[in-house]
Amino acid sequence: MKNLKYMSLMMAFACVLSLGFTSCGDDDDDSAPAPTIVMDEANIEDGEICVKADVNAPGRTAAIKITVTDAQGNNVKVTKNVTDAKYIGVLNIDGFHVHVDIDNKGVVVGDLLKLTVTDANGKSTTAQKSITEEEDDDEDDE
Repeated sequence: MKNLKYMSLMMAFACVLSLGFTSCGDDDDDSAPAPTIVMDEANIEDGEICVKADVNAPGRTAAIKITVTDAQGNNVKVTKNVTDAKYIGVLNIDGFHVHVDIDNKGVVVGDLLKLTVTDANGKSTTAQKSITEEEDDDEDDE
């Protein structure tokens, strides 16, 4: 009888020990890559900048920030945090399209637009593009 109690106690100890080792794995997915951004447009259109891009965020987007600086990237002229639900909390944004008001902000062609995407894992990526004039669709028809 003493032997049976001893064996039961040893089996229980072995089960608890083996469960402890298997459940100690790191379940957080910190290996997910940082977001990627392909910026298509940063054009001045009637007092606004039209920003178009494609974003891939394997860790889901948590924050998107647009910053306009001078051409050297030193002086910030405009900042906009994008909070639209169709862009926040998603994995992929095919066709990100936002207009940023620049009236009376001193933004000119050649200034730098920076698009920063931060995912839910805290990883960030910034893409930048020089601001250009609005593209004239009629030029392609000639």
